Amino acid sequence: MKWLCVFVAIFLTVNAQDNFCANDVTANCNGLKDGIGNCNANFSGFSTGIEHVQAYANEQLLKSYDYLLLAANFGTYVKNRPGFEKQFRALSDSAWERSIDLIKHITKRGGQHNFARRRSVTVSTQGKRVSELNEIDALAFALDTEKSLALEAHSLHERYSHANHKSRYDAEMSHYLEEKFIEDQATTVRKFSGYANDLHRMLDDAIDSSLSLFMFDEYLQKQ
Repeated sequence: MKWLCVFVAIFLTVNAQDNFCANDVTANCNGLKDGIGNCNANFSGFSTGIEHVQAYANEQLLKSYDYLLLAANFGTYVKNRPGFEKQFRALSDSAWERSIDLIKHITKRGGQHNFARRRSVTVSTQGKRVSELNEIDALAFALDTEKSLALEAHSLHERYSHANHKSRYDAEMSHYLEEKFIEDQATTVRKFSGYANDLHRMLDDAIDSSLSLFMFDEYLQKQ
């Protein structure tokens, strides 16, 4: 019985070490394996939610194009709203940079990015195309979009930091999400909720809405 216990202990120890880089290197040098697959940057719980991270990076990329369409729309000689153009171009640049940074982080952690990964989130545009939204609707769209992206970041953070799921836990990924996304998103949501409410009140109280829109656009240029 004692020898059986010793054998089982040795067997379990050997199998527990199968995912070590050193074992792959030794086996490869001895001609036993063709590659050193465990010699990568993947560790902790990062790979358990990689498909969600990939989808989130792609969502940021898609939203950057939506914001760019809005910026281009308000930048035409017909609309001539340089303040709105400035705000939406800044949102577009921010979403683009976050997407690229997240893709780089995926590869840093030993993964590969999949541009085909998607998540089904729809932000209402009241049946209009993004490029057709007026000023107040565009602000509402931006606010809803930023809330949606913030909620998804919170969901990812929960996935990697939840104490009840040890296999998913990844302290580095949790910290990365807090530093790069969560704090800034709360600030952006607050800013655009203020813009939407301020413009709504101005339009409600205005005798001439075109003057209110002009004044608000002037305000946005200075922000």
